[in-house]
Amino acid sequence: MNKNKYIAEIPARLGSQRVKQKNLRLIEGEPMIAYAIKACKNANSISEVYVNTESDLIGQVALDYGVKYYKRSQELALDHIVSDQFNYDFLKKIKCEALVMVNPVSPLVESVDIEEAINFFETNQLDSMISAKDERLQCFYQGKALNFNKDGLLPMTQNIDPIQVCVWTVCIWRRESFIKSYEKNGYAVFNGKCALWPIDPIKSIKISYEEDFLLAEQLLKARRYCSKNEVKYYGE
Repeated sequence: MNKNKYIAEIPARLGSQRVKQKNLRLIEGEPMIAYAIKACKNANSISEVYVNTESDLIGQVALDYGVKYYKRSQELALDHIVSDQFNYDFLKKIKCEALVMVNPVSPLVESVDIEEAINFFETNQLDSMISAKDERLQCFYQGKALNFNKDGLLPMTQNIDPIQVCVWTVCIWRRESFIKSYEKNGYAVFNGKCALWPIDPIKSIKISYEEDFLLAEQLLKARRYCSKNEVKYYGE
């Protein structure tokens, strides 16, 4: 594998509309962003890790944890800026074959997940890969049934097609095709040959609200302190 084939980018803004400074908030004694940093550092396929932020404080966390700090402009940290825009800026300046974006608001992600995502990306010879979780439940959109017929007997969940929900925990883009698409079309996230990579729903938990933070904190505690429980059943 080429030295700079895969580099990791962890995008992080200082501000947050719903959970105050969540990237810096301590979770099990470490800033939340540290979990994404450690997952990237422990992934063997990743040659370099960058934290992409406008904040010198978050940048210092990156340096403290032994990774690089890419300082984006304040304009690229505004609320209306989306992934296409800040990733284009990053990829124009940082050379690699492919970019692995790891979302710091999903602190349960681990290096094994990153390696599995890269393997999926390579095996399928993709240009774009977005992590997604399967929801095998009866789903509606704007009042219309999506994956079942409501005018009939209720189908069992195991017999319906799952709805794939993009969770953005781990995403991978081929640098050349991303830049080409953005410069031609003004967008690039789903460019070229694109596929959704199914991730464990637990790993994909995303901190958007206070209750998400509390849930992730308890799951991290369980992972750290609890050994695998023996499965038991009533009546045994």
